[in-house]
Amino acid sequence: MSSSRALAEPVTSAPTREPAPLAPFEDFYNSLHPMVLRYFARRTRDSESAFDLAAETFAKAFEKRDDFRGVTHDQALAWLWSIARNELARYYRSRTVELAALQRVGLERPAPTEEELRRVEELTAEELVREHMELALSLLPAEQREVMTMRFVDELSYLEIARTLDVSYDVVRARVSRAIRTLRTSEHLNAAIRVLET
Repeated sequence: MSSSRALAEPVTSAPTREPAPLAPFEDFYNSLHPMVLRYFARRTRDSESAFDLAAETFAKAFEKRDDFRGVTHDQALAWLWSIARNELARYYRSRTVELAALQRVGLERPAPTEEELRRVEELTAEELVREHMELALSLLPAEQREVMTMRFVDELSYLEIARTLDVSYDVVRARVSRAIRTLRTSEHLNAAIRVLET
């Protein structure tokens, strides 16, 4: 059963608007929870807050499931993401997570597994490294930033970069070399390294 069908079925098949059965929503939850958890982990950088926000997002979706009027996967995703964004905005304002919807529907706060905690911590570290690297690269001259991105993000060879930019192989090597010398003294790059070493 697709996630959109799992969510839409209680609406289309229950004209009396009786409470939807848990099983279809459970399919919806199981298929999308990992993606929603990653979303919150990357933006909060806090494992506990990420799990709480994901739990509250799905609790509100469950609570309001009879209001959903879509029938496609994209509509289901858009509906869920609107709830997730509202929860994140509320979190940014107060730096706390209210589990009101979770309590209203009588669900317990899910306890994350060791594997889930490890993965959220990895996502948090990856996001910190990415931000530090972006800040470090932003301080480079444009032509150096361009070749560094193509070499280490896009993973192009020196020859491929040279052909793309219509410059010589030696010019590309020189730009990369100058950029690396600059980055060796970058506080942002050192911060990224420290995150990776923890």
